[in-house]
Amino acid sequence: MGYDIETYFRNRVDELRSLAQRGDPWVFLCASSFLEYLAKIELGKTTSATNYKDFLKNYLFKVCPAYAGFQYHSGSQDLADQMYHVLRCGIVHSFSLFADPAAKRKHGGRDRSILLAHRSSGQRHLANYVNQRTKPKVDAAVFVAEDFVDDVSKVTDFLFAQARKKSIVGRGLKRNLQNWMKMYPPIGMRMF
Repeated sequence: MGYDIETYFRNRVDELRSLAQRGDPWVFLCASSFLEYLAKIELGKTTSATNYKDFLKNYLFKVCPAYAGFQYHSGSQDLADQMYHVLRCGIVHSFSLFADPAAKRKHGGRDRSILLAHRSSGQRHLANYVNQRTKPKVDAAVFVAEDFVDDVSKVTDFLFAQARKKSIVGRGLKRNLQNWMKMYPPIGMRMF
């Protein structure tokens, strides 16, 4: 795929790293939006809730197995659902860590099921955080910005490695990627 596409995405990952080092919350919004775009280029079309969760499971959870194995204090193992409802929908679409009413009512979205932190806080990435004193109680997965960005980088590398394969799947992925980017070029991308 050459400079064009891969280098563009690697440069965005470097920008995410810079945001993470600054210690502000913008990195989570940008990384979540970035993941959503990766899901769309993998699929070659707009993602549904199911497609997005499948992308997380087939890419992020595959290259970073700690996500797949994460279990909430309550016993739930639904991190892909919470990433969809809190990171994708909550942060990207509502600028909040709260799931929208429909997500809570029909799809298991839970408010504050993901807690955002930076390494300077002393929190551990994908640790379980529970606060019984709040109403309702908080049962969250801790996302540490610097580690989350490292994982987004691994997903990016894996996606492009798959697209370079000479198999039917690789050629299909490359085609999806190029078609989506032609229809919806990412911010600041020189078109090929």
